[in-house]
Amino acid sequence: MSASLPTPFGVTTPAHNESFNSNLWCTATTRPPSISKFVEPVAVAVASSASCRFLRVCCKRVAKAGAIESPGSSGIEELTCVMKFGGSSVASAERMREAGEKAVSYGNSRVSKIDELRFIKELHLRTVEELGVDVTVISAHLEELEQLLKGIARIKELTLRIKDYLVSFGECLSTRVFAAYMNKIGAKASQYDAFDIGFITTDDFTNADILEATYPAVAKRLHSDWISDPAIPIVTGFLGKGSKSCAVTTFGRGGSDLTATTIGKALGLREIQVWKDVDGVLTCDPSIHPRAEPVPYLTFEEAAELAYFGAQVLHPQSMRPAREGDIPVRVKNSYNPKAAGTLITKSRDMERLY
Repeated sequence: MSASLPTPFGVTTPAHNESFNSNLWCTATTRPPSISKFVEPVAVAVASSASCRFLRVCCKRVAKAGAIESPGSSGIEELTCVMKFGGSSVASAERMREAGEKAVSYGNSRVSKIDELRFIKELHLRTVEELGVDVTVISAHLEELEQLLKGIARIKELTLRIKDYLVSFGECLSTRVFAAYMNKIGAKASQYDAFDIGFITTDDFTNADILEATYPAVAKRLHSDWISDPAIPIVTGFLGKGSKSCAVTTFGRGGSDLTATTIGKALGLREIQVWKDVDGVLTCDPSIHPRAEPVPYLTFEEAAELAYFGAQVLHPQSMRPAREGDIPVRVKNSYNPKAAGTLITKSRDMERLY
């Protein structure tokens, strides 16, 4: 069976000659020569089922012959996309409504009107205002974030690589705000993106592993900067750089703790502190039993076993650098800093228990 499509200019365009099974595919390729260089019909949306078939055309405006206008201005409609809906996609009234919404909303790249993006912007702008920090420390990243979201909205795709890059903005923004605030109150600080100071990882996006080359690289950068211009390093958590792709990677669960223990091992520090929202590693889940108590001392093996049985405070993988470097890890509560917390060591000093 053959079909033809009328173009916006009254020219009938032959479609592919093929028998209809359950789908209908049509593409417009012929244009009047007088305007072919100004209009590029890109796509047609098609829906079909065994019993009904319909055509949906998604368009955007372009200029009349002689000039090209910006999107949204008056002009000739242009085909922009093929959207094929299979039989199950239009099998009922509800499914047809959903298909119609998708067809109507295609190509919407007005990211600035997305509620979540507006919330992120307002949150960060309000935070820098309350802290008395110059807004320029985050303005470039907020603009870059919006441009990235516009690109995602246009291509309609979010790969794991792009997802890692996207989620990195939270850390990059918060560390810049915090470092600026530290400098404002007189505590000299320097902000670092982990992927720029030597955190080298595998290219397993969203769940990358830190490579051994990370430790000397991080130590060299932080040591040299401290010697030349002493300042408190403020480092982004759970981020690295793929060894082959050189793209931003993330570490998965416990990634921020892993960043801290990696820096501790690289610099050979005396202690690593991990600040949480609980008074340390507890005897049980406080949501199950309200009288859960913090465990004062644990070994790395005991902490890993507790994590295996459901303890959410620490991930065993995040403790690996500290265990390898024999560096104690102290778990503290940001909301109750006077609490002793839990001290995790390679071996337990039994004398401390009595």
